[in-house]
Amino acid sequence: MNQISLVCSSLVEALLDDPFYRAITIESGADEEGRQAVLAKYFDLAITEARAIGEVQYGGTDGAALWHTCEASSSDIEIHVATRRQGLAKLLGARGFDNYLRISDSMADQVPQQVFDGWYLSILGVRPQARGQRLAQRLVEMTLNRADGQGAACFLETFNPLGLPFYRRLGFNDEIRRFEKVTGREYWVLAR
Repeated sequence: MNQISLVCSSLVEALLDDPFYRAITIESGADEEGRQAVLAKYFDLAITEARAIGEVQYGGTDGAALWHTCEASSSDIEIHVATRRQGLAKLLGARGFDNYLRISDSMADQVPQQVFDGWYLSILGVRPQARGQRLAQRLVEMTLNRADGQGAACFLETFNPLGLPFYRRLGFNDEIRRFEKVTGREYWVLAR
């Protein structure tokens, strides 16, 4: 396995039970091994997109932080977003891709206007065996430091209420609680 494949495997371990990832892998049904393979490919597509229109911070092979930094041209962003969506349509199947679109569109509508054009932490995950070593904090801080240097606002969304204190310590103090209909779960939009 190459480094990206190992990182994708770590992201699968970290985010396996997240409501968003459950909803978009609905076509896997009870095939847990198949669902994990779909998620690994999902994360590979996400890494490719983030490398093109943002940045990826790697924690060795134990995890990663994927950002959209708004530094790419709008035409590059359109191209890479369209390419990823085409890949996701094939990967997720009709129901999974429909869930992906509905959740993504719904959540995008809830992002406060003042940060909508900010740097977006799209994915953060560290495999469970590597937690407790401040790796996630280091991954996020690398890009936050660059964003602060450029005066860029940053935001993220999370379904995990246990992560809220972590993000608050990193300066994500503007917090909005929302409800997402497809997953039937609350989530938070956090900004700094």
